[in-house]
Amino acid sequence: MSEKETLPLITIGVSAYNRKDYLRECLNSLLVQTYKNCEIIVVDDGSVDGTGDMVRNEFPQVRYIYQENAGDAAAKNTAAFAARGEYIVFNDSDDLFYPDAVERLYNALGGRKGVCSYGGYTAIDGAGNILPTKKKMPVLPGGDIVEPLLKQIMVYNCGFLMPVELFCSMGGYQVGMKGYYDYKLALNIAAEYPIFAEQEPVFYRRRHDSNISAHTYDKIMVGFHVFDDFISEHPEVAAKYPDTVRKRYAKIHILLAREARKEKRDKKLVKHHCTEALKNHFSLKHLWRYLFW
Repeated sequence: MSEKETLPLITIGVSAYNRKDYLRECLNSLLVQTYKNCEIIVVDDGSVDGTGDMVRNEFPQVRYIYQENAGDAAAKNTAAFAARGEYIVFNDSDDLFYPDAVERLYNALGGRKGVCSYGGYTAIDGAGNILPTKKKMPVLPGGDIVEPLLKQIMVYNCGFLMPVELFCSMGGYQVGMKGYYDYKLALNIAAEYPIFAEQEPVFYRRRHDSNISAHTYDKIMVGFHVFDDFISEHPEVAAKYPDTVRKRYAKIHILLAREARKEKRDKKLVKHHCTEALKNHFSLKHLWRYLFW
């Protein structure tokens, strides 16, 4: 049997919306993967820039699906529901995979069934030049990663290898959310299943004018609700990691207070978040902010 016949099929799902030129680079990075049993699905989320013609003409080996614009989460769900693979990993149309990304993510599973793996990224600019990239932590955690995920986001929709059956059984990404849908799913999976880490970066995350999302009060609030809902639905997590949970609540409230100040929102709102930060985790910095913000 050939190597391809002995390896499980892995689906690479790519959501695309009006980024034809970046998508071309993305697909070229996927077609040279060292893992030899992949299928690539592009879900075009209502593009009007000729994305469909480009994919059909230049990448006939790629499965192309068009849908009316429904958002990135919905496009990724469409790819998963159409997948023929045993596993699925996503890439955004403006990001690139390392040539051996899929192989390393698969190897990180260690032959275990029903588990997931993830890897980090290297930042690049619009032209593909490498940018300074701060590592989230010296060693990415693997196995039970609930507590590290409570502290910070290090699992993204890109570079997260999951069994297709698991992704679909968890309901996929929540459609309609304005960000953080990948964090929500990662938390819910981590609460029930091990997630193993590939220590070296697996994708290039592109930073450019049309995708750099500045922090805003409303966007941070979406993340707050994801975290808060998870803790409410998993009281055993709060009981197991009380200090971690309280410190995370405090940190989010300080971020909300800072953005509320920047956006010149009601001072009572700023004071509210500073108060909540102090309630959850007393520190002199939090006290100073409460007194002077």
